[in-house]
Amino acid sequence: MSALRVLQISAFFPAHGGGIEIVAGALATRLPNAGVAVHWMAGGPREEWPDRWPGATLDCEPAWDPLGRRLGLPFPIWGAASFGRLWRRVGQHDVVHVHDFLYLPTLAAMLFAALRRRPVVLTQHIGSIPYRSRFARGLLTLLNRSLGAFVLRRVAQVVFVGLPVQHHFERFVHFRRAPRLIPNGVDHALFYPRLAASEGPLRMLFVGRFVEKKGLPLLRQCLDLPGASWTFVGDGPLAPQGGPRVQLTGRLNAGQVAQQLREADLLVLPSTGEGFPLVVQEALASGTPVLVSTEVFEAFPGVDEGCVFHVELRNGAPERALRERLSQLLAQPERLRKARVAAVELSRQWDWDTTVQRYVDLYHGLARPAAKPTTSS
Repeated sequence: MSALRVLQISAFFPAHGGGIEIVAGALATRLPNAGVAVHWMAGGPREEWPDRWPGATLDCEPAWDPLGRRLGLPFPIWGAASFGRLWRRVGQHDVVHVHDFLYLPTLAAMLFAALRRRPVVLTQHIGSIPYRSRFARGLLTLLNRSLGAFVLRRVAQVVFVGLPVQHHFERFVHFRRAPRLIPNGVDHALFYPRLAASEGPLRMLFVGRFVEKKGLPLLRQCLDLPGASWTFVGDGPLAPQGGPRVQLTGRLNAGQVAQQLREADLLVLPSTGEGFPLVVQEALASGTPVLVSTEVFEAFPGVDEGCVFHVELRNGAPERALRERLSQLLAQPERLRKARVAAVELSRQWDWDTTVQRYVDLYHGLARPAAKPTTSS
């Protein structure tokens, strides 16, 4: 029997630096080992295109992203030739798997799949984002409740990676099938703990895009706290100011990120509007405790408050709340160091083999046994 053929669509490739793309890359690498043939289409600037991807075939699409660099709101726009290739690829596959609905390429993929009668698996990573701008908040709410509700109730299967995003959409979406909760996995061969204890000032680490939803405006108000040094991995329009105690590394590859996680004493990610950030799981596997928003904390399927610290940011003074929580933790360095064992133990519940197998079972349940994808047109 020929392998099940899955077309995966994401806005960007992992070099873009987002968790969604890293998840897509992990699936593209591991699904072939489970008997699934994967073709991956994504866009972005040419310098982010991979030459190849282990296990998968690729279409790298030129994309114009006018809002991404300036405002931190990625919205890649493909050209006509790319949409022509997308139409053909949809017809050549048994299942179409898209990551997040609110991108032009993923919307087009879902439309083409409906026209060509191919089942769609939509992994929805992001829900509501409490932007400071009233206009931005209102626009995202409108899009989620109109376009998002329309799309999520029509695709064959919706998957969420964390409970907060699932609960957000469940309030106003009537799903075609009951949504699935499939947490992301962790590569434990890459993300593992250090053996020796650290010395000197506590090392605070942020990994992600320098944008509002990741909490950069809040973090920039905490860089003067005594007893800590800071490292920021990533890039974006809200980069903090470097200094004697603040290091900006820019984007790093996966191995370099893993090293930064091992060396840190605390990952600080005061993000909102996210399901279950992959870097939180990777930090815990590296033996590094985390400080997250209460919203992200509530996404954990199993929580150990000895290594997953949280702060409520859905109030009128999130900057003060974050400063106070960080001050408490900085005053307890031994608590952070003892949390490393609990972090590793908690991370054992996540692995990519389990995640991949759940997706494989989902694909097979949706694909029509008699379907024979066309090879052209």
